[in-house]
Amino acid sequence: MDNLFHPSFGSRPDRIVGRDDAIEQFIEGIKREPGHRDRATLILGQRGTGKTALLLQLADEAKARGFVAARVTSGEDMLEEIIESIQLAGSEYISKKQTKIKGFSAGALGFSLGLTFSEEVRENYGFRTKLTLLCDRLAENGKGVILLVDEVQPNSDVMRTLSSTYQHLAGEGKNIAIVMAGLPHAVSDVLNDRVLTFLNRARKLHLSPLSLSDIIAYYSDAFRRGNRLITEDQIKRLTEATRGFPYLLQLIGYYVMELSAKGEALTDEGVESAINAAQAELEADVFQPTLHELSRKDIDVLTTIARQGDGAVLVKDVLEDSQLTNSYFQQYRARLLASGVVASPRNGELVITVPYLAEYLRGANK
Repeated sequence: MDNLFHPSFGSRPDRIVGRDDAIEQFIEGIKREPGHRDRATLILGQRGTGKTALLLQLADEAKARGFVAARVTSGEDMLEEIIESIQLAGSEYISKKQTKIKGFSAGALGFSLGLTFSEEVRENYGFRTKLTLLCDRLAENGKGVILLVDEVQPNSDVMRTLSSTYQHLAGEGKNIAIVMAGLPHAVSDVLNDRVLTFLNRARKLHLSPLSLSDIIAYYSDAFRRGNRLITEDQIKRLTEATRGFPYLLQLIGYYVMELSAKGEALTDEGVESAINAAQAELEADVFQPTLHELSRKDIDVLTTIARQGDGAVLVKDVLEDSQLTNSYFQQYRARLLASGVVASPRNGELVITVPYLAEYLRGANK
């Protein structure tokens, strides 16, 4: 059996762990009538929290319920990719014979064959008209359209065009839904865009750490299927090392499978080797990209937070250590909160949300 664990970013895991509630909320949303606010979903999470894997699962859930899915990564070519994806994925549901669309003959305003646009449409009409025509044509065949956008980027004209088009089509009662996923600060900037304020009404899924009981259950089943002999105590140790982080769940599981043999008992040394190998990959895969998006002063403040210890720390201790004035510190506190790198579990407290980042910052600044 191949390795059940897939730690590469953007890859699909063997199973989605601990996101049952999020998936159920999504399913209930797309069951709503066209135009309902719950048909728009925003997924927020740091790197490694499973945003892309969840998008893949939501696409499958939607397809099983009569939707044609267009899954794209945010970028300059996103709108063209959405149209092409719908045409390719939806073509199997449409007859290839010539057709008429809402009073327009084939070759005029509509399609020539199947979901292929007429030359008139291709050359003279934009994204909104094309998406409208596709929604209408698929609706005639009992299908809806769902748009899934990964790695949302703020301050983008194409993002504004996509969002405003969705708003118009939803308002017109088209059978369409949308899911956008991104880093917390990127989604926050999108929500603050004056053109995109309607997204503030969308359902928001914040990808929090997985419960350790869910990870224990998954590890127990996965290692059994992989024919690895492992004790309950070893599974508990591996689970605790993930700190509820989906990417670490995959990394640690991957190294357990790679560093052990089928049918043989896993040693405690093997457990620690798998954990150490996984933690070593965090620096390049998670820590460096996360810190790259912060300013030098952001990192200085974050490092000061890290120096106070693991878990939640007191703001008053950070202020005393940093020697910053409260008003000056609050600017950086707000920036770090918006980025999702820290959270405030209680008033007057801060905690670094990325597993092992505090230890890394303390070690890098010795």
